[in-house]
Amino acid sequence: MKCITVLYPAKDNDAFSFDFYLKRHVPLIQDILGKSLHKIEVRKGDHSMDGSAPTYIAVISIWIADWEAYEKAMAVRAKELIDEVPLFTKVMPIIQIDEVTYPGT
Repeated sequence: MKCITVLYPAKDNDAFSFDFYLKRHVPLIQDILGKSLHKIEVRKGDHSMDGSAPTYIAVISIWIADWEAYEKAMAVRAKELIDEVPLFTKVMPIIQIDEVTYPGT
């Protein structure tokens, strides 16, 4: 299984719209990925360990159960996701793809 982590920096990102992200963007991700999606998790940055502002305003984890199906879906519809980014943030995210080596409980 793979996990795509999308990190939205908090710096200069006061306009990030969780409402838009949760009500429109997450359902779009689910629609595009279909059965290749295992689960999606959206987290809102609260604060750093020292109590200061969080480094990231949002962290999204997208677990992919079927990588080949994911690649096929994204080849057709990735532009839809990219086109929505300016509608909920002015800061481009950092994206990392990981292989899950211990799935946890």
